[in-house]
This record gives sequence, structure tokens and C-alpha cells, in this order.
Amino acid sequence: MEAAIAIEPLLEEAAPDAATVRSPDALPETLYRAHVVACDAPENAHAFDFMSDYLTMMDVLAKSIAHSLSAECGVTPLQYRIMLRLAEGDAVRTGALAQCLGVGLSTVSAAVAKLADAGAVVRHEDACDMRAVDLTLSQRGRTLMHQADAAVVAVMASYWRSLTREQLAAALASSVAAVERHSSPRMEGGKQRLDTALVDTVMISRSLTTRALQAHGLAPNDFRALLALRVLGGHSTASAIAEFLFLNASDITSCLRNLEATGLITRQRSTENRRVRTIQLTDAGAKRLVELMPVVFDALHETCHSDDELIRVHISAARDLVARRRQAIAF
Repeated sequence: MEAAIAIEPLLEEAAPDAATVRSPDALPETLYRAHVVACDAPENAHAFDFMSDYLTMMDVLAKSIAHSLSAECGVTPLQYRIMLRLAEGDAVRTGALAQCLGVGLSTVSAAVAKLADAGAVVRHEDACDMRAVDLTLSQRGRTLMHQADAAVVAVMASYWRSLTREQLAAALASSVAAVERHSSPRMEGGKQRLDTALVDTVMISRSLTTRALQAHGLAPNDFRALLALRVLGGHSTASAIAEFLFLNASDITSCLRNLEATGLITRQRSTENRRVRTIQLTDAGAKRLVELMPVVFDALHETCHSDDELIRVHISAARDLVARRRQAIAF
């Protein structure tokens, strides 16, 4: 594998021209999707592996962003994205924010309320319609946003430095395409802020995946647990699944409870150690996993409409990130 790169001199070189990045209107047909659709065939078993690695990479990035924002300035990724949109200038209403960010109105309203309580957002009642409230970013909010920028840059720079040139170029191109499709670019000095674009892309991807799975009665970590069981051979333990997915004990306990209640897994006492429960993927669970693989792939694909070559590079980046984290844990 190509050695890790120094990010500062390469970003300018790898950054795509936003004017030339145009994702297709319709989802392009890809060989990877064909493998996902037929993932129950032995020759396509690798689809479970790359799907698991990619979802794990997105989860790791999202949690790293959330942790850094919380630790450095006490805001959530959604609150950060709200401040970015309000910083564009004109007053915005909550409904428009929700639509722009692809997040539910009640979720955005709660995040805005906390920002207003902190003095970061100012509410302006419409003189013609007392029910309508315009939102603007205060000076305190701009200061907080710039503090959040620094937290995000630290996470993104660390991630970008871990990529090869090919992987970095693919990440930047897909981020620009995702923002073009689902949000609005943040421009500074005539150029798009690439760190902000990648944050948007991670959150857009998670939102699309969450909505797709919720329509089928599952949460993202429920699906990831099913994937882990399939990759681990159909049976494992709660601790092994949690370690495989980089989840904590409470996260995996909730997932397994949900999956057992819907008949997708069973939990039985080990005959060798009664303190250990073996988790088994049921026939219904295996069938549901196969059915949902294209659903999740399409949700991920909707983020930026990548072609086969970009998907290949994204998968290689995910595989490398997951391998590095597993090695770090092992040693």
C-alpha cells in the first residue's frame, strides 16, 4: 500500500474543481451493486465484507467528528451544520434548515433551541406572521462556529493523512458531489471548504442509511450486527461482535435485544461456559440481511452517485482504516 501522505501540500493538488464535479441525476448501474444484489451466491460473499467495512468507516468518522466537537466546543455535528448554514447570511426558518440538512423538523427544532439558549442563534419573529420565526447567527455563534471549525479540521486532517493519494482524491471528489446533490457548499476565498464538505458527506450518508433501514424496522447498528454475524461465520458472542464493530457494550446489548425480539438472531448459553451466550444468525436473519443489502447500498450510493472506480477506491480506504484500528487494538 502507498505510504501515508502529508496533507498540507497535497490538498490543493487533490482537490477537485467544483465546477467540473457533477454526479449523475440517476443512480449509475455498477458492478458492485450487482454483487450486492446476488450476495447470497458464494462468489459474491465479499459483498458482506466490504459493506461492513464501509459502514464501520462511516461510523468511526461520525463518532470522531462528534467527539471532537463535543470536547472542544460543546456542540453536536447537527448544531455545527446549522451554524454553517446560518453563517451564509440571510435569515433562515427552521423548516428550510431541516430541508437543506435532510433532517427531521423536530430534530432541527431541538438543536436550534439549544443554540438559541446558548446565545449562538437569534430568533426574529415575523411581524406579519407571529408563528413564523427567522433565524440568524449571532456574533457569539460565529465565534463558536470557528472554534468548531478547528475541531473538525483536526479530525479531517488526521483522516486525510491516513489516505493514499488515490483515496484522498476520491474522498474529496465524492464530498463535493454529495454537497452539490444534498446541501450547499461552504465557500471561502472563492474555494469550497473541503473539511466542511466531508463532514456534510458523512452526516448525509448516515441520514440516508438510517432512513432506509428505519423503513424496514431496523437501526443502522442492528444491520451492522447482522453483517458482523455473517462475516464472523453466522455465530459469535456479544463481546466479539462489539469488538468487530468498534461498539461499546451498551450499544451492542441494545442491538441484540432488538434483533432477538424480531427473530433475526437467537441467544443461547454456551455448553462450554455457562456465563457466555452464543449469538446465532437465524434463517430469518440471514434472509433479512440479504434482502436489505441492496437497500443499504442504494442509500449509500445516493450520497454522491459514485461509479465503480470511485466505489473501489472508497472500499479500499474503508478496508485500510478498519485494518489499522484492529491492529491498534490488538497491540
